[in-house]
Amino acid sequence: MTPRMLGASLLVVVALVLPVAARAADPSQVIDQRCAKCHGKSGHGDGQGLKDLDAGVAPVDWTDKSAMAKWSDGDLAKIIDQGGKALGKSKVMPAYHGKLSPEEIAQLVAYIRSLGK
Repeated sequence: MTPRMLGASLLVVVALVLPVAARAADPSQVIDQRCAKCHGKSGHGDGQGLKDLDAGVAPVDWTDKSAMAKWSDGDLAKIIDQGGKALGKSKVMPAYHGKLSPEEIAQLVAYIRSLGK
């Protein structure tokens, strides 16, 4: 491969990757838009959404480090991507596959972990 071809190939890769990276939203905004209804704005699991649904379930308090230690980052990513039923949890937790990129899901997992005390 010539240096010119290599340079062109790198430009194509950058052009494909940048839109995905640029699309990744601030995780706190994603929480506000998609998660706070049930998980609460601060992650305490005190959102009004499940009460309104009378679902009989309560989300885990993301700020409770010991409760959150029961799940690996991979588990959390799977729940966000595939919904609660993916790990035998509540079917009320929706799947965000195709709605959130893998990068956004990874950012959400890191953000959720940062709330633990």
